Amino acid sequence: MADEADLAFDSEQRYLTQALAAQRRRSGALQPRGLCHNCGNEQVFEERLFCDSDCAADWEYQDALRRKLGLRRSWPASAAAAAAAA
Repeated sequence: MADEADLAFDSEQRYLTQALAAQRRRSGALQPRGLCHNCGNEQVFEERLFCDSDCAADWEYQDALRRKLGLRRSWPASAAAAAAAA
């Protein structure tokens, strides 16, 4: 059975998760879309942004370069193809 500390921790984690999700929606941050934002792999979970830490690091590096050069974000080829087909 959970004690008061466990219940408080669970409540705090739920609140933090909801607050972070709300902030991401407001700030235009990446949203989960069912595939990896870096390589376009469709075998990832619905709420994840990247396949693994390597894809996340690659995307961060490329995004930093794009921002430095004044370019907009680019999406994986499979997402662009899906958007064009729709």
